[in-house]
Amino acid sequence: MYGRLIAALADRQHNITVITHFPMKNPPSNVEEISLAGTIPEIVNNLTRQYNSVKPEFVHNLEQIINECVMSCETVSQMPSIKALLNSTMSFDLVIVEVFGTECFLPMARRFQAPVVGLLSSVPLPWVNEQLGMPDAPAYVPSYMMGYGQRMSLWERFSNTAAVIWAKILYKYKSQIPSQAVADRLFGPGPSLETLAQNYSLVLSNSHFSINEVRPLVPAMIEVGGLHLDDTQTLTKDLKTFLDDSKEGVIYWSFGSMSRIETLPADKLSQMFLVLAELPQKVLVKMNTALLPKDIKVPSNVYTKDWIPQYKTLCHPNVRLFISHGGLLGTQEAVACGVPMMTVPLYADQALNARAMSDRGCARALTIKQINTRTWRESLTDILNNPAYKQNALKVRDIFLDRPIPPLEMGVYWIEYVLRHKGAPHLRSPALDLPLYQYLLLDVVAIALAITLLILFILHKLFRYLSTRCLTWWPKEKLIFEKSLLRRNSFLLFLLKFKIKTN
Repeated sequence: MYGRLIAALADRQHNITVITHFPMKNPPSNVEEISLAGTIPEIVNNLTRQYNSVKPEFVHNLEQIINECVMSCETVSQMPSIKALLNSTMSFDLVIVEVFGTECFLPMARRFQAPVVGLLSSVPLPWVNEQLGMPDAPAYVPSYMMGYGQRMSLWERFSNTAAVIWAKILYKYKSQIPSQAVADRLFGPGPSLETLAQNYSLVLSNSHFSINEVRPLVPAMIEVGGLHLDDTQTLTKDLKTFLDDSKEGVIYWSFGSMSRIETLPADKLSQMFLVLAELPQKVLVKMNTALLPKDIKVPSNVYTKDWIPQYKTLCHPNVRLFISHGGLLGTQEAVACGVPMMTVPLYADQALNARAMSDRGCARALTIKQINTRTWRESLTDILNNPAYKQNALKVRDIFLDRPIPPLEMGVYWIEYVLRHKGAPHLRSPALDLPLYQYLLLDVVAIALAITLLILFILHKLFRYLSTRCLTWWPKEKLIFEKSLLRRNSFLLFLLKFKIKTN
């Protein structure tokens, strides 16, 4: 995602200095790279270990991601090349940072006296909502980690709200506070990260309402979901031949770059391969067979490769199904190509993406624990034989691609917009300047409650006065009884008796 944006900005003749873990092979002459490659270990999830984890899935996922971000901050901040950049006389018109969890570099904007734009590789996160003054709306916007749809039950809304609150607390104490220590050491004393995070000029989010649900957005949050889609990808000769010759269709299976299919529990992988061997379609799998357990046999209709150009592969007309972990980038690619999905969500936002696709009728989902030969066979044959999945996938594709300008051009436009308007401070939400009690309208509620209580008090006094006056019309022997009612504030009962008497 980030590489595509950098290349597009370079094509617009911007001079760019990039601090990256993934340097370009042949960067343009106007792009200077500070490579961080190899400074942190490659993150690859062992799916068997994750399957056996005793921690609640939500806590495990969020803690893992936050810990990795803080570790990255700590490691990168100690690199001589970073310190040299900060001590240089270079100047910049704009600073672009990743938003997800590496806030330790936010002070770069203050160091270079430049506005800051955030890049978010996911849907808007709870703490990002807070930083931009954007409503969470947990009643109908599912939390990043929970995997709910937009129409939630009472229990789901309760869990969703609790997850949003817990995510903010966990982020503050596990990410922001440790990152503050790194930032103070690297940049010296200055405004807190919490304050700096409320001054993003703009955040580009890798989301789109067509597949990531409708949510309230402030002007400083721009959705550019699908920005990474690259039409220039090409297929290798052997892969193109395999796809072209597969007249019965191809099932493409990949769990992305961070999750290896080879590390699935052996019993689950055996059952999945057993069902795939029964199908008439050929199966293309992103996998390193050398890492498979020795007792696992790859079926004859399965073709494996270590690396596959995914977007180009999915858009091949013979691809009939995408077996995915539900990663956001892969989901967007499948949607853009109109391919139905069989999702096996593993962590992070994958359950959310899987639910979104299932709700739109273009996918089915199973967790690893739910997979056996029966459920796997039933799910795959249903998607392959029911034309509704393909029809729905094409409908979602048309909605996803129907935009005024492509997402990459949208991202470039808004970055240049911030440059043209000197940080575009007019995009900043005034909600960020309100105390919590004003933002939640607690003062308005208090005034409304006070007025309501005052009216009730006046009515109460008025009824007491009128009731007392009416006592003079009653026979003397009933005065004691009615006065006792009044002493107990039973004026409504008294008026009822009075009405019956007069009738």
